[in-house]
Amino acid sequence: MRKAVVILWPSFLFAGLGTVLFFAFIDPVDMIFVGPLELGQRAAYTFGFFFFWALAAGSSWLSCVLAQGTNDAAR
Repeated sequence: MRKAVVILWPSFLFAGLGTVLFFAFIDPVDMIFVGPLELGQRAAYTFGFFFFWALAAGSSWLSCVLAQGTNDAAR
């Protein structure tokens, strides 16, 4: 449980920051998607937030895995 919190909490914070910075410069209405995908602004903000959260969580998870491998090799 502790490892999940260590991974998800910082990634949540960075997802919020990434979403704010990304959508400060790009309006979801102006985004062009491949195919007929109609999203409202709230849905685009939501999907963007979860995309950034997954990206940051994957990065944090990979860092934990690599750091754990380093500790095992040093023993």
